Amino acid sequence: MNNNAEPVGEELCIFSPYVPKPGMLAAMARPERLEEIKELETSGRKIVWKVRGIISDSVPLSGEILEALKRPAHNLLFLNEDPLTIYLHAGGKRAVYYDFVGDEKHNLQYIEVQVESRLPSVALLLARRPLNAMLDVITRNFNLPLTLQRLELISPKDGGALISQALLPTNAKIVAGPLGGIVQAVPFAPYDAIYREALTSSSPFYRLLCAARMYEGTNTIRKWMKDRCVERGIQDKLPSDPPVTQEELKEFGFAPEIIQGVKTTQDLFHKLKDMRDAIAHFLIERETGDVHVYLAEGAELERYATAAVALLHYAHNALESLRRFYTSKLESHRGMVLPMVQNRHEFIVRASDLGYE
Repeated sequence: MNNNAEPVGEELCIFSPYVPKPGMLAAMARPERLEEIKELETSGRKIVWKVRGIISDSVPLSGEILEALKRPAHNLLFLNEDPLTIYLHAGGKRAVYYDFVGDEKHNLQYIEVQVESRLPSVALLLARRPLNAMLDVITRNFNLPLTLQRLELISPKDGGALISQALLPTNAKIVAGPLGGIVQAVPFAPYDAIYREALTSSSPFYRLLCAARMYEGTNTIRKWMKDRCVERGIQDKLPSDPPVTQEELKEFGFAPEIIQGVKTTQDLFHKLKDMRDAIAHFLIERETGDVHVYLAEGAELERYATAAVALLHYAHNALESLRRFYTSKLESHRGMVLPMVQNRHEFIVRASDLGYE
């Protein structure tokens, strides 16, 4: 537990990760629970914990943290028997029991599983794999989109939620208007699309893949921009690969041994290449053995959440520096018509414009 846990608003404290950032997997609790958590962490006792997985078809990605935790879950799984106790069997003695619990209409609200550990943080880590495994087989059999909106570690003292664990949403807000319009840097449009794909995904695995694709694409856009500079006789050098610092990387949650020697975004990209390949290709052959990622594993989710947030941040920075160069040195507004609102009928999207006729 992070002893420097600070309250978020007035009602929540985040104590993991050390420097919380949107997209990271975070553990949080109400301030009045901190003493109980500390006592349980220092006791050294083995405890059989109850962990609840709140089941929905999506994960909140924006809003204040407390509001996101209170957001109602939504799924189409209903219970004839409520609560419903069933097992998932993996052969031999490898079986796990689950309690499915619904609301007043018997719509599934959460699945509870029991795990044994000495630490609350380990209990959350242990629970994620069996909960995901159960959702995986239900999805396989019934084609239902089900995901863990969040986990709740249940207090052995009073049965209330002791710790909640969820992906941190962004609380960034904008207020738009009045505004004439926005000029799009057209060569960067495909990168904008990938960036939005990343930010709207609740999967750290897919976010990392999008971040890697964005950064890989900087080589292509750099070559294109260099060619345009030669054509137009522009002598200015393109922005260099953005530097990173060890302190920044530690704030993202990387262990020192992982980021040793990383000084640029390219260095970080190469460090994370095996993680990227394991998601892009599912199974990668290496001399030391195959690289495979079991997406249900809690430790993998934490690892990829950290890597995805960091690489997406630096890939975005790399592209923004190139975009600024493009708009200041290469973009031409010659021949561009200023669209006036009174003439908006002239600016309708037509099938012929997009090659559909």
